[in-house]
Amino acid sequence: MANIYPFVGMDPYLEASDIWPDFHERVAVELSGELNESLPRPYYAIVEKRTELGIVSGTNATRPIMPDILVVRRPIQVSTKEGGIMIAENPRVEITPGVELRAQTEPFFHPFVEIRDAARGHKLVTLIEIVSPSNKRPGPDRRAYEAKQREVIESDAHLIELDLLRGGRRLLPYPELEDAVHRFGCDYLVVVNRSNLRQDTWIDFTVYPIDVRELLPVLPVPLGQNDPDVPLDLQAVAQRAYLRGPYLRAIDYTQPPPEPAFSEEKLDWIDARLRAVKLRA
Repeated sequence: MANIYPFVGMDPYLEASDIWPDFHERVAVELSGELNESLPRPYYAIVEKRTELGIVSGTNATRPIMPDILVVRRPIQVSTKEGGIMIAENPRVEITPGVELRAQTEPFFHPFVEIRDAARGHKLVTLIEIVSPSNKRPGPDRRAYEAKQREVIESDAHLIELDLLRGGRRLLPYPELEDAVHRFGCDYLVVVNRSNLRQDTWIDFTVYPIDVRELLPVLPVPLGQNDPDVPLDLQAVAQRAYLRGPYLRAIDYTQPPPEPAFSEEKLDWIDARLRAVKLRA
């Protein structure tokens, strides 16, 4: 049981709001480790983090990704006196006990991977972003991500974006690209944007639309102009992150996968997979 990875490609149960932040961080660490084993010198990969609010906005509400409020409530004092209510002649002076709340103020960290060139003053060569739920919803985290995306696209660094979440709106910088990707109807998406394929009037993207029933792709990681791409097996990275994490213990695979809902065809496939590895009776 300890060595089981239940799915062929991405495990959709990892998208749950109480599971994803841990998996996000583990994937970043595994990506960095895998790259440092395969990158030629003088390139190296590091995990960096930036702060996010971790807030996602729905149609009518704004909510945190994870519950960060501890409620400490005083016991309610119920009057045992019988009879009607007495109207006070003068204002009361005794303070009414309230409900005590304690909010965690530690920032929410968004991990990503940078490939840098030690021979050129540790210059950023390739940025690998792992999209978080709050990036895909309206709000400050999406705006911050889009600003960073524009900054990289306007620079000479390559950009790889891993969107392993089905919910929310894709983070595609151009409407034409968004329309084209929408037609694929994919569950997950990887976008590779090379700095040498950006010109004044056009920009090229390589997209990898991924179905939940498919293996995650082997990606080309671009480096300097004279250096060949380094292959990165995203499936191997995801599986190692999963097997070194708590997910077989933390996830109840007898329940339906998290929203958004799958088609009946894909739900049947998921059920068959979980039965095959004995995670469902």
